[in-house]
Amino acid sequence: MSRFFKIRSAALAFALILLPCTARAQQLSADDEKTLLTKLREQRVQFPALTAEFAEERTTHLLNKPIHGSGTIAFHAPGKFRRELKGSSPSLTISNGTDLWIYYPNFSEAEHYTLGKKQFFDDSIAALTAGLNFQDVEKFFRIAPSREGGGFRIVLTPKSAGVRRLLSSLTVWMNADGVVERTDAALPKGDRIVTTYRNVRMQKSVEAKFDFTPPANAHISTPLGE
Repeated sequence: MSRFFKIRSAALAFALILLPCTARAQQLSADDEKTLLTKLREQRVQFPALTAEFAEERTTHLLNKPIHGSGTIAFHAPGKFRRELKGSSPSLTISNGTDLWIYYPNFSEAEHYTLGKKQFFDDSIAALTAGLNFQDVEKFFRIAPSREGGGFRIVLTPKSAGVRRLLSSLTVWMNADGVVERTDAALPKGDRIVTTYRNVRMQKSVEAKFDFTPPANAHISTPLGE
């Protein structure tokens, strides 16, 4: 797996953590769209933290069969998150808002990224964060929300070429209360990650650990050349 692929996967994992069926979708009017986005922003301010369990199906052009995984996530706005992927190929992606780590226990390998030093990487993280908390979502994405079933479907399409390198589009399904139920991330080269969530809890704070110290035997790399 290339370093760029790992960076892309980590950023997308962040985005899929912190975001948040199918009847025919009905496009929202401009006024209804404004009302929905305002509601989501206010909700994120009131409940800046989130925990959930997830199951994902990753389809990649590199493999003939999809990859299935499951795990847990925890997020606290604006930039703290923890995503634990379990199973035969476990990983931990974790950020305290200053440092981002990706740890692969099967290989005793840890990647370290210092936020605030590489503009393209920081912009990508900020864009994906905006797609989840909806504070500055219009800055990074074109938004197409619609009603679907008893909830909403929101399609986010990146505006900048930098973000399009990581993500072609992100579709978010949420219920009427703004709780995420499913996401579909379309990646370049036709890859996709479909994630479903359960036991989603929006909270004022979480007790999850957002700092990481790699094991003594881990090989540590800095893919961005820090």
